[in-house]
Amino acid sequence: MRPGGTPRPREAAAPLARPQLRDVHIWELDLRHPPAHAFDLLDSGEQERARRFVFAIDQTRYIAAHGWMRQILGRYLGRAPQDLTFIFGPHGKPALIGRRDDVSLCFNLSHSLDKALLAVSNGMPVGVDIEAIRPDLPDSALAAGVLTEGELDELAQLPPRQQTAVFFSCWTRKEACMKALGLGLALEPKTLHVGMMPARQRVIADEADDFIDVSPLPSPSGHAAALATLGGFGKVLYRQATASGRPD
Repeated sequence: MRPGGTPRPREAAAPLARPQLRDVHIWELDLRHPPAHAFDLLDSGEQERARRFVFAIDQTRYIAAHGWMRQILGRYLGRAPQDLTFIFGPHGKPALIGRRDDVSLCFNLSHSLDKALLAVSNGMPVGVDIEAIRPDLPDSALAAGVLTEGELDELAQLPPRQQTAVFFSCWTRKEACMKALGLGLALEPKTLHVGMMPARQRVIADEADDFIDVSPLPSPSGHAAALATLGGFGKVLYRQATASGRPD
């Protein structure tokens, strides 16, 4: 998909009910199937970034991910996707600005290859991560750079055939925590201990005013995924953006 085409009219799609307090909605996005007129849903900065991609597949995935994000958030807010405005924290995490209703809707986007996840909450900082599992990882340098000593010991005790999937599950939980804090890789991953067991747990970080509630998520085949919030989350509702161009 290349940028271009007839601009999409500025209109809000059918509304979506916001998540209840402390609940999270997780949207699974297939980046091979962008929403209609996806490029025209983006603001000028996003469009310029899309144009700079060297490879068409990367451009397609970026446009699809950000087009879906704008369309879905617009439905929660009753706004046209093009009318949403974002600011970026000191470490690059985006947030909505504008109307009071806009500011209180929290979200986080993660994508890997053709899959993406969008987490949406109502006033609760949230982080989500999805990673395509690479069979050549982890190598010793990567593992030593992101795992605590305890996690390295746990990983070494696993059968070699299990280590890759377990490592990626651990990594997504760390990444989700760092994104919930709004710090990303500004926080050293090895300062967070989440262990090798893929279970929901509370993580304490010096940078957080409250505990981090982190859990693995169901993920597409060949991927690992995780969700994290500050102070604990309630129900998680899974939804999918459909190839027809409208999220269900």
